[in-house]
Amino acid sequence: MTELLLGVDLGTSDTKVLVLRSDGARIGTWRRPTIWRRLPGRRVETDARTLLDGVLGVITDALSTLDGPRVTALGLTGLAESGVVVDAAGTPRTPVIAWHDPRGAEQLARVPSDVRDAFGVTTGLPFHQQWTIAKLLWARDHGLELRPGHRWLNVPEYVAFALGADPVSEASLASRTGLLDLDTGRPWTAALDLLGVRPGFIPERRYAGEPAGTVRAPDAPPALRGATISVAGHDHPVAAFGAGAVGRDDLFNSCGTADTLLRAIPRVVTADERRRLTGARVEVGRHILPGTTLVNAPSRAGLVLRRVQAALGATDLGALDAAYPDADASKATVTGSDVEADDVVIALREGAAPADVWAAAVDANAGYTADLLARIAPVAGPYRRAVGAGGWLRLSSIRRSKSRVLPGLTFSTIDQPGGFGAAVLAAWAAAGRPGDLVEFSAGLRPTAALTP
Repeated sequence: MTELLLGVDLGTSDTKVLVLRSDGARIGTWRRPTIWRRLPGRRVETDARTLLDGVLGVITDALSTLDGPRVTALGLTGLAESGVVVDAAGTPRTPVIAWHDPRGAEQLARVPSDVRDAFGVTTGLPFHQQWTIAKLLWARDHGLELRPGHRWLNVPEYVAFALGADPVSEASLASRTGLLDLDTGRPWTAALDLLGVRPGFIPERRYAGEPAGTVRAPDAPPALRGATISVAGHDHPVAAFGAGAVGRDDLFNSCGTADTLLRAIPRVVTADERRRLTGARVEVGRHILPGTTLVNAPSRAGLVLRRVQAALGATDLGALDAAYPDADASKATVTGSDVEADDVVIALREGAAPADVWAAAVDANAGYTADLLARIAPVAGPYRRAVGAGGWLRLSSIRRSKSRVLPGLTFSTIDQPGGFGAAVLAAWAAAGRPGDLVEFSAGLRPTAALTP
């Protein structure tokens, strides 16, 4: 019987599972598209059960190809700002609204000025509708009754819970809700009051690398039952961890649907630093590493590239990618990478060809990366090593353009670093060694004095 470690990465576009042997040897990666419903008004949502079925389906795909497998540990990472309210019986009461869905803007406009003014410095997040609090305010205005016993679970936390784990709150995911006070690490009272809920609405904190329970769901594959579950956290810092780019002088560029720059700062950043970063539309939160702040400079550049691809009708990007060195990006302009922009605008000049439009989109992506780097530098400082990972980096056009704006950029040799990081964290949880993450964090600092 082959003992396995699974790392599941539930992303915006795909749900992936990376399978490792217990000795760390890689067996393979399987994936399925993540299923969403597209509604009028650019709304995008799905059901909690649909996401769970996608996870179980891709795990079944993987295990069905193996001879006598037994899973000892399952790590779950994935997208943030999306999740579900469950009632006291554990039944989902809301749809899962996609992180890029525009719902909540109207509700945020009615938030009292004192809460609005304190939002960035308290939560570390710029004030806009991407965060969980906006989606919950929208849901409450559209019939959701938040009652005692109701709890919020981010997507990886819900999947863990549905498989048999305790309801838990992982720090890097909680940091994306707009409900967390970064100074205390506890729910922010003013935000809870807006929703009319109590602190128990956010479940008990559980760190990445700690066990959250075991797989007990009757519809789980038999080989998965009994496996230790760990909620590994938000996909971006988990991928940085998997790629080995979480040192104090490391820069990590995650090049997926959301294209982000990440820095790990080995302390809680000050209120003034949070005010400065959020004023530049940079996000600050808890890292999966204990005692560490995650600085996350985001864009929707990957989503923009996908929309440009669709507009060009390019089912295979190979030809556009190959034509990039000789294309004329000046013949088109592509805008829309900002996290608050819902539209992609393509302006064409005389004689623009599809390859020129693609080149303009790729160069706009790189230009936005350079802008993000400038936004985080005043607090994070210069980097010494830059590592890139993510699906878009399979294209030489993206690698070339990124290398121009991120000097010294290297590309992760770890395939699927998010899944790999989740599997490693799950292995630590199964071995009863969650303290390994604290020790790992200590090794990245000049002093080992750490408080989680």
